[in-house]
Amino acid sequence: MTSCTTPANDPLGTVGLNQGVGMGLRPGIFVAAFLLAGCASGPMGSAALTDNVKANTARLVVYRSSALGFAVQPSYAVDGRVIGGSQAAGFVACELPPGRHEVAVNNLPLSSNLFGQGSEKVSLDLRAGSTTYLSAQPQMGIVTPGAITLIQVTESQGRADVASLHQSNSSCGKA
Repeated sequence: MTSCTTPANDPLGTVGLNQGVGMGLRPGIFVAAFLLAGCASGPMGSAALTDNVKANTARLVVYRSSALGFAVQPSYAVDGRVIGGSQAAGFVACELPPGRHEVAVNNLPLSSNLFGQGSEKVSLDLRAGSTTYLSAQPQMGIVTPGAITLIQVTESQGRADVASLHQSNSSCGKA
């Protein structure tokens, strides 16, 4: 005969206290997985961008240091070709031929840039043997969660910002 504790014969009132143990943790696990899914997880910028740029190529680094608007992750495109996604605390680096290139963020069609900082499209003249940095800035939205805009920064500022970020997967040349 097995003994079973029920609320009626539980002198300590412990029945039900262990029910659902672990269940309360499950939503937290899903939230943590969701948050981490939006973060880049490749090598750190301080390690990934140590190679010199070849004399016949130019390096483009598009990075997003802010976690603001982490759910907004449109893709970046160079000359109309998607190169990677905009992930919080991440960067994409590409080796490109020197010359004029258009870099764009493929935001949702109804996204708006309320504060006017940056642009969704930037035209750059990339120089051989050099690195150009674009900072991807999340902007607040009304109809949608927001938009990502691009701002060109100095090489020293970009290098400092990217050092602690993780490289995201990209479909462009090795950097």
